[in-house]
Amino acid sequence: MARRESLEDEPWLPIEPDPGAFSQLCSSMGVQGVQVEQIHSLSRGVFQTLRPAHGIILLVRHKPEKNLRDDAFATNSTSHPNIYFANQAVHDAYAMYALLSILMNCAGSIDLGTELNHIKNFSGEFPPTLKGLSLTNSKVLKDAHNSIGRPIRRRPRRVVHRDEIYHYITYIPIGGYLWELDGFKKGPVRLAACTETNWIDTARSELQRKIDMLQKYQIPFSVWSVNEDRRRVYKRLLARKASVKDAIESQLNSQEPSWREAIQAQQWDDEYGHAMNAERCKRETGIDPIYTYSRSIDELPEHERAELQAELKSSVQGRSTQELMDLWLQVQDDSLRIYSRLNDELEKHQRYERDMMLRQHDYTPFIKSYIKCLVAGGHLQRIVAEYL
Repeated sequence: MARRESLEDEPWLPIEPDPGAFSQLCSSMGVQGVQVEQIHSLSRGVFQTLRPAHGIILLVRHKPEKNLRDDAFATNSTSHPNIYFANQAVHDAYAMYALLSILMNCAGSIDLGTELNHIKNFSGEFPPTLKGLSLTNSKVLKDAHNSIGRPIRRRPRRVVHRDEIYHYITYIPIGGYLWELDGFKKGPVRLAACTETNWIDTARSELQRKIDMLQKYQIPFSVWSVNEDRRRVYKRLLARKASVKDAIESQLNSQEPSWREAIQAQQWDDEYGHAMNAERCKRETGIDPIYTYSRSIDELPEHERAELQAELKSSVQGRSTQELMDLWLQVQDDSLRIYSRLNDELEKHQRYERDMMLRQHDYTPFIKSYIKCLVAGGHLQRIVAEYL
């Protein structure tokens, strides 16, 4: 009994909305191959860059008693056997609820890990309210969440009244429709018909409508996307470009054996290699040059292998020597840009890890020691008098 009380007394540590914290939370819960990004614009161009995306999160910040009434789809709330939906039972755990509302519904395309699969199988038949409670009763999820949150020093237990809370609303495509999962509603809301290719555009329209309502009442919000880990995306793109480059070179070797001298291919290779090495040294990421990546396409998803075969057929086969040489140069240029983006992503994830260590560090002992030194040296009174 004593252990149960200890677990219940452990609070859910606060997590401020942050792409690094959200991405690290996914990893802490055992999910591999995803990352979270903040969306700063609802323009069509920005939303096109989200692909491949698993879902979109709208975080709303308001007072606990505030009722965000949205009558547009009030009668569409329904149950769906293939949707995992949990009510937001603990407000400090909003980030976990928001992410799981997407991750739990993408089990076919995301590796949830052993623990989340177990939780999903155990609570899958529960009603939304009980699902929400079961998630917050999971020690595994609480430990994962609190490993990301900012530690707070233990004080005598007291009731904490928060002025504002975060409230999650997510958008995901399931079964040919776009669904809204609002942690404060009774069930999922079916919004509009969509496909796997156009659901982001459909979600963008619904987000615009919802945001117009929030702005009317001056309610703060932020928009986030749960995407496939961009490091994986760019590595696959590099493998595809390497395969296209090999096919072009094979075709050129058969058509014009002296093509390398004609376009000074070795010079281009040296210049691109130098540029990539410079990029690697500048970012200090320790990434090997592009040429050390595996050129095998066997590990590509089936649909990407099909796309690659179609690209080789349309872009390489039947082309003239000049067209192939121009295409070879274009592939080199594309590879460099992708490599640069990969370096950016690797640097960003390294920054996420550093930020998490800083966020979790307890600075209280240092602050106390610093204040004691100020007092001992007679400086504190002067500073207080000067600035207060």
